Amino acid sequence: MSYIHGFRSHPLYMVWRGMKTRCGNKNYIYYKDYGGRGISVCLDWLNNPRAFIQWALSHGWKKGLYLDRKDNDGNYSPDNCRFIDKGLSSRNQRLLYSNNTSGYRGVGWDKRRIENPYISHIGVNGKLKHLGSFPSPGLAALRYDAEAYLLNDGRPMNFIN
Repeated sequence: MSYIHGFRSHPLYMVWRGMKTRCGNKNYIYYKDYGGRGISVCLDWLNNPRAFIQWALSHGWKKGLYLDRKDNDGNYSPDNCRFIDKGLSSRNQRLLYSNNTSGYRGVGWDKRRIENPYISHIGVNGKLKHLGSFPSPGLAALRYDAEAYLLNDGRPMNFIN
């Protein structure tokens, strides 16, 4: 059923369309990270921008905030979505990406280092901070978690929840 909703010029309309595109358009460049992982849009919002926009306006949306899923593996739905600022949004990501070879967040491997080949690092204020070199990836990950805990800014960690 097609109807005119009157929200095409509202800034949240583009948020709604982006959410649908990420989850439903197999030709979208980042579909593999959303719909390709089984993430979908709830039935209440799927074909009803009015319902999504009304929910957003009553749940803290304002210009400058980003739509975020509390559970990064969960669907877009009223119980799993919120609005957050850009800083928190950039930290609320999957723990590991497909190009991660160490198995841990904040841990890399340097083949030139014989004794301590695992490097721990963390991003702080847009810069990469070196946290040390370690003999195992688990120790490097523990060092990352310790630093992330001290920063207390909501970023995901390896072992501490």
